[in-house]
Amino acid sequence: MQPAEVTFVALLARFPWRPMHGCPGRYLLPGGPTTSAPMDLFGDLGFREARSAQAPDLVFMAAVRGGGIISYAKENGTFVHTLGDEAGFARKLHALGLEGISP
Repeated sequence: MQPAEVTFVALLARFPWRPMHGCPGRYLLPGGPTTSAPMDLFGDLGFREARSAQAPDLVFMAAVRGGGIISYAKENGTFVHTLGDEAGFARKLHALGLEGISP
């Protein structure tokens, strides 16, 4: 998929996301941490990386139409991938102090 074509709905349909309990509009890629980096799984979506005082891991973020992906890089070289609809993505970026990502 080209970045301009990627949407929350397309990503939700393409991968086996699981709703995150207590986090409306947010989904977790099941199976636990993976060695696949977000760029390898989701393609070139213009991921930005940042540190947050609210998270121990390096955070990778990419906005898409209708939401976005937030992936966490663990110190052991693995990643945890999450997907959020527009409200869920914005809410988590705010909680991380990383607002300002837009599709």
